[in-house]
Amino acid sequence: MKFGRRGIRLWLSAMACSTKTTAKRDIGRCSGYWILFVCLAFISTGDAKATTLEEAETAYAEGRYLEAARMAEKAGGASGFALAANSLNTHALYYAEKDEQSGLFRHAMDLAERAIEIDPKSLRGHFELVRAMGKYAQGIGRVKAMNEKYAEQIREHLEFALSLDDNFADAHLALGSWHAGLVEVMGSFLAGILFGANRKDAVFHIERALDLDREGIDIHYGSANGFLALGKRKYRKKAEDLLSRVAELPVQESYQASIQEKAVQRIKELNSPKDTNSPLNDR
Repeated sequence: MKFGRRGIRLWLSAMACSTKTTAKRDIGRCSGYWILFVCLAFISTGDAKATTLEEAETAYAEGRYLEAARMAEKAGGASGFALAANSLNTHALYYAEKDEQSGLFRHAMDLAERAIEIDPKSLRGHFELVRAMGKYAQGIGRVKAMNEKYAEQIREHLEFALSLDDNFADAHLALGSWHAGLVEVMGSFLAGILFGANRKDAVFHIERALDLDREGIDIHYGSANGFLALGKRKYRKKAEDLLSRVAELPVQESYQASIQEKAVQRIKELNSPKDTNSPLNDR
């Protein structure tokens, strides 16, 4: 904790005064110094914490995601832990090596849970927990993920977030993708019986996300993938339009350049002979 020269002078004065107990005037002066010294200490601590979180936000905006995560975790608080989780999730998704991802997502889950413990209504905390949980579950295998009930937990957190803010576009997209992903992997019947997932809700939430954020690269790219999960024959044209839009939208975050590259590659894959003949097109 840094007090600066003025703080040090006040501290020395307070120490000097503490040895003088005979005069009321000196006692009053000492009390004043001690009160001022304590106030400066608390102010200094608060300023350092605020600066750390602000610096973390700057690091995130500049694409220094691991550095942002460290700073934000150090800052603490619901906002700090949520930002740290966001930073780790982003780094893991777009920059980390495959063998590093599981550990990063696990840490992001812990950070998001700490944010929620401090503020149960932290929208970003719930959303980042879902992001990390979903990717972590994919890495540990379907059976283990089902045993640990990650699918149920993801839905609960997303529905709670939307109960707090129904205009949370990211949460709508995530919930729509949750429905679409389960339908894609398990088929409509099993997805409905086991988890209550269905195509109708998938389309509703994905389209709601697009209505809420018409300029978001993440929303457009995620929506395209969500529609493709529901069936390439029915949604190919819609998905291609969304992917083309991704390539045209302005980049607002450093990682979004990677999304644009993926969108261009995805369009090529959709139009390749191999993909055109895929049995997935029949869905």
